[in-house]
Amino acid sequence: MIDHPRPEFLDAETTIALEELVAASGLPRETVVELVEWGVFQPAGEPWTFASRTVVLARRAARLRRAFDLDPAGLALAAALLERIDELEARLRELECQLLR
Repeated sequence: MIDHPRPEFLDAETTIALEELVAASGLPRETVVELVEWGVFQPAGEPWTFASRTVVLARRAARLRRAFDLDPAGLALAAALLERIDELEARLRELECQLLR
């Protein structure tokens, strides 16, 4: 039987180092740094650490990069738009639930 590492929780309290984010996302280090500069990823401390849930966003960025060959500026725009869509969908679900009451 293969012993798999225990999964870590992706939450706001758990932080990961820059190199861990790079390894978990599959993005080159330079791209992660540029995405920080564009405001896509928010470091939680110095040296750079990130909320572990940033891995989800970073993996999404890596998929977009592979699928559409986007540069960091394109990734930043796509990430912002996708985040806004997620927010609007969550709000829509909330309003739909209120209508059903």
